[in-house]
Amino acid sequence: MAELDDILTPLSIWLKDKRKIALATVISTWGSSPRPVGGQMAIDQNGEIIGSVSGGCIEGAVITEGIKSLSDGKTRVKDYGISNDMAWEVGLACGGELKVLIQPLQIEDKIIFSIVESIRKREVIKLRINTKSGLRTIDKSISQQSSSFNQLMNEFIHIIDPKPRLFIIGAVHIAQELVKLATIADFEITLIDPRDHFATKKRFPNCQIINDWPDNALSKFTFDKSTHLVTLTHDPKIDDPALIYSLKKNIGYVGSLGSKKTHQKRCERLSLLGFNQCDLNKIHGPIGLDIKAKNPAEIAISILGEIIQFRRAN
Repeated sequence: MAELDDILTPLSIWLKDKRKIALATVISTWGSSPRPVGGQMAIDQNGEIIGSVSGGCIEGAVITEGIKSLSDGKTRVKDYGISNDMAWEVGLACGGELKVLIQPLQIEDKIIFSIVESIRKREVIKLRINTKSGLRTIDKSISQQSSSFNQLMNEFIHIIDPKPRLFIIGAVHIAQELVKLATIADFEITLIDPRDHFATKKRFPNCQIINDWPDNALSKFTFDKSTHLVTLTHDPKIDDPALIYSLKKNIGYVGSLGSKKTHQKRCERLSLLGFNQCDLNKIHGPIGLDIKAKNPAEIAISILGEIIQFRRAN
């Protein structure tokens, strides 16, 4: 997975306001780069920015080049070296190098508006960019799963994955801590619990809440590999419908709270419903990394840690 901050949605609002925008994209890195390939920054004619390509150390130089591209209408690729001193300023152990593509956008930029609509629909975007001419094409036939730059062909393939989404089943104490952490990690969070006296905005102010049975609530959504689900109630009446529904879908991480004994009983119930061992192996149970967590906050850390570990390995 290589999802990054979505700067294109707020950038599209700038375009609708008729602001002239240049878009800077990290297309290649070497060493301890502060931003991964695909990191982006939008620059308007006054030097105002959205996003980042370096965490701060080369931003000024990129802004200058962005304003130049708006003036001459030319796409350019710039190489930036990050010295050891500059690296320390943004929390790195040593320097690195970045190659940044800088493109002036059109006011009525159909490519940007199409990408923003795909982001809204949680669709994977595959963009082919000629780094010499600036020509951009959305190409669904691209088979690769991650962004890359081919210097010989002057071509950058930009893959934009949907924002990670987390369904939390059960408005328990651990869920409160997990919502806080997942918010910081920039997950799109939905809490599902039919018990409306537990799942309230007072207890969970920073996420979407659905007071419904999990299978019914989940049926309103489309699933993808950036969709993750955890069940936290210990109550089969609530947890099992979520597992039964999600295991039949194209989904990322699935985890269930409970001891080894509880998980064994859970798997036995699901087996009786026709789920095979391959299906059951998708469930991370007992949930979370083994960090000897005790209190709700520690357990939430172990859960989110395991989700992130799963995402980076797949």
